[in-house]
Amino acid sequence: MKAFAHHNPSIAGTVSTVHVLKTGEIVHGVENYLQVESHFSWVDKRWIVEKILKLRMLTDEKKSSMIVLYEDGHHIKEYVNIDYAFTPLAYC
Repeated sequence: MKAFAHHNPSIAGTVSTVHVLKTGEIVHGVENYLQVESHFSWVDKRWIVEKILKLRMLTDEKKSSMIVLYEDGHHIKEYVNIDYAFTPLAYC
């Protein structure tokens, strides 16, 4: 009989989204986002959800990852395995 190694799947990391307005204001949290949601109507929400799920698997347990959406220029940047104190630039 073969011995099986105990497999403990890694815990998925934390991924957050941050929205940056043309003014440079960084929007955190759902309540604040809902106030400016129309500024980001160009974003494919399905793609963002898929990206969050992929980044969770790439993110270490003690780190986080972030998706930053910039209103100006409609840019999206990803930051993987960052410290929780990380703050994205207010411009792209």
